[in-house]
Amino acid sequence: MEKTECIEPITAQQQAEVVEATDRCIALASDYYGRDFASVTVDFDLKGKCAGMYQASRKQRRIRYNPWLFAKYYQDSLNDTVTHEVAHYIVDCLYGSRRVKPHGPEWKGIMLDLGGIPRATGNYDLSGIPMRQYQRFSYRCSCRTHQLTIMRHRKIQLGRAKYL
Repeated sequence: MEKTECIEPITAQQQAEVVEATDRCIALASDYYGRDFASVTVDFDLKGKCAGMYQASRKQRRIRYNPWLFAKYYQDSLNDTVTHEVAHYIVDCLYGSRRVKPHGPEWKGIMLDLGGIPRATGNYDLSGIPMRQYQRFSYRCSCRTHQLTIMRHRKIQLGRAKYL
């Protein structure tokens, strides 16, 4: 089996461009909705198959980007992923994140308002992208043995999930 060469993450200059694009998208939303939305923290610490992720807690809101996927698909990510994640941020500001579905009608409307295409996921070739490896646990049912991630295993152990 041929080993795929690992992609290098985006440069500091490109990271600055992504932060600027994020701020421009937030400014566009501010103009469109007639209210000020604060800048959001941007981190480049996401790994795996996700190009971006919006996170909100009581203390902070932030957008995380995958610097390897951005490197491989820079222009697409700059256009699509930035708008996608900023739309999640704007939904949170306007509606609260607990009141709406992550890719529901509110998010789709904001994506359209910001000039984006309301797609929930991208379809990327992940060769060369570092992937997080999770420990797997074997669970047997009547049809076969399933390999569950440590996250699902912990939910089962804590009684928070039951899989049939």
